[in-house]
Amino acid sequence: MDKIFHIGSTFKSFSEGDDLFIAGMASTNHTDRVGDVVSAEAWTKGGLDNYLNNPIILFNHDYNQPIGRAMGLKTGDNGLELKAKIAKSAGHVGELIKEGILGAFSVGFRVKDAEYMTETDGYKIKDAELLEVSVVAVPANQAATFSIAKSFDSMAEYEDFKKSFNQDETSNTEEIQTEVDSMPQDLSQVEAKEKTMSDIDIDAIVSAAVEKTAAAMAMKEAERKSEEKAAVEAEQKAAAEAEAQKAAEEERISVAVTTGAEKLLADVEKRFADKDADHMETVAELQKELAEKSEEIQKIRESKRVFADRGQVATKQDEQDITDAFVLGVITKKGWDTNYGRKLLEKAVNATGGVEVPGVGSEETYENIVSTTIERDIELDLVLDTMFRKVQMNAATMTVPLMPDAGYAEFVAGAGTGASGAPKGNLDARGDAVGSPFNGVDLTSKLLTVSKLVSKSYMAREVEEDSILPILPLIRESMARSHARAIEHSLLLGNATDDLISSPYNGLIANAGVTLDTGAVSPVPQTSASELLDMRQSMGKYGRRPDDVVYVVSLQCYYDLLDDADFQKANELGEVGTRVTGEMGRVYGSPVVVNDEFPAAAQGKPFAVAFNKRNFVVPVLRGVTVEQDDDIENQRLVLVASQRRGFELMFANAGANNNVVVHNY
Repeated sequence: MDKIFHIGSTFKSFSEGDDLFIAGMASTNHTDRVGDVVSAEAWTKGGLDNYLNNPIILFNHDYNQPIGRAMGLKTGDNGLELKAKIAKSAGHVGELIKEGILGAFSVGFRVKDAEYMTETDGYKIKDAELLEVSVVAVPANQAATFSIAKSFDSMAEYEDFKKSFNQDETSNTEEIQTEVDSMPQDLSQVEAKEKTMSDIDIDAIVSAAVEKTAAAMAMKEAERKSEEKAAVEAEQKAAAEAEAQKAAEEERISVAVTTGAEKLLADVEKRFADKDADHMETVAELQKELAEKSEEIQKIRESKRVFADRGQVATKQDEQDITDAFVLGVITKKGWDTNYGRKLLEKAVNATGGVEVPGVGSEETYENIVSTTIERDIELDLVLDTMFRKVQMNAATMTVPLMPDAGYAEFVAGAGTGASGAPKGNLDARGDAVGSPFNGVDLTSKLLTVSKLVSKSYMAREVEEDSILPILPLIRESMARSHARAIEHSLLLGNATDDLISSPYNGLIANAGVTLDTGAVSPVPQTSASELLDMRQSMGKYGRRPDDVVYVVSLQCYYDLLDDADFQKANELGEVGTRVTGEMGRVYGSPVVVNDEFPAAAQGKPFAVAFNKRNFVVPVLRGVTVEQDDDIENQRLVLVASQRRGFELMFANAGANNNVVVHNY
């Protein structure tokens, strides 16, 4: 039949160098929720040959819009696996794939052979021809792999298709009727033939046809019963083996526990039988041994519930699915009880053979994955934040000790004394005079605090689950980007003149010890690498180590440096550009990163910051939390994503030693 069916599935995208690839399972051999299944063997009977002659990847089934080419198309035990390379000329489609907005493809195929399954009222596709593969904006219904019945325009058309594959008694009866109908109906013709062909017995022919048809029906029925019997026997055998394995495991554990208990009991009897023994001391010793034995027994008991060989809890694709299911549950107020969430939990349990495994499929574990995934998405957009050390907080405030700079060690005479008597302690402050009396370690402390950072996403009330699913990647991305922008802005401009979000802590510019000024009037002058070196010289001892110094520049300064001959020479250091840190090059050994949170170029406005990254820390209390609130007045829902973090300068600027230097136009 020429009818085209579609299977919807998801893919993951990844890059190799400058090339973009997608990969996923085009079809699996699992029965879907409406009873249809595509067997893995369906693709091994020549159905891929025509497609492989020109394996083009389309967008939205549009033959006029090819976007890539299949690089790997193979069949396995689980179905059809696809890997494709997306063309660089795919334009905005390629960018949408990179950003995770497009994450599904649809496979179009034609059924060449199928078997109607009465027990599921569905079809087992045994031979199929692949026609095309498309990246699609709206994926197929995720509650089922595909549905043959829903692919037809009318029930009459579907019934015609059904008859072509239905092998029940009705079709056999129709075969008998066909043979009977083919016999002559005009008795005069029969009589004429009998007179001229007296050796042909019409009754015998009809009888033979009926017997042949009956035999064929009996054979098919026998084959069906044989297959059913074999399937039942296989299930019974598998169940028996599983039960035997379980019994053997329980017996092994029981023997191990009993043996240890018997030995322990014998030891108890022996110790108390000794009349000279100190019974109180014996009891104390036994309590310790019993505690140790209890832990050992508990480990043996728990071992039968651990299935470490069943693989990891979640892949990266699973993490995205878990995050989407969690956000969907928050929006709909159903938690994990949405169709999407239940399907995800069932998948985790089925992957472990129906056994509840610690850490697999549990809601608490999934919530940790959600927090980690969103936090990782935020970090992908961060530049400044990656430069600093993170301090995990256990409360909103925490005090940490600070050690002063070390003094000088002294050369002493053979008697062990210096020029002024006892040598000075090497942990005294560096400002103390050499040979002064030992005053001990003068420790100071720093109070670390965190503040709550919140982003809000609004949507209409009474939204349906199916209408939310397609936009979940957009919601997740908007949460991550809004947090990333706020973090970068506060780290650079917190409490400074151009702070737009009223940051609760001082950013780099507010912590500056020195502010350099070009002193020029409008228009602002072109900046150069020499001005960055001037900033480092103003840092004193904090600018001594080039690896500790980081330059953050505005977009305008970035373009100026690219045009600066001195920067081009200083930047000849090999492979230095990385997308993760935003690094664009180095000036005399110190990295230069670009940040677009600087104010517009104007006289008196900053265009570059140099800082010592070792003297700053970022306290973090917990990961990202996603909650929902009702805005009843405006008849809408509010999706709230929050986290707690801060930014602290550990040692203040002192004299000519400055942690941060700012350069203004």
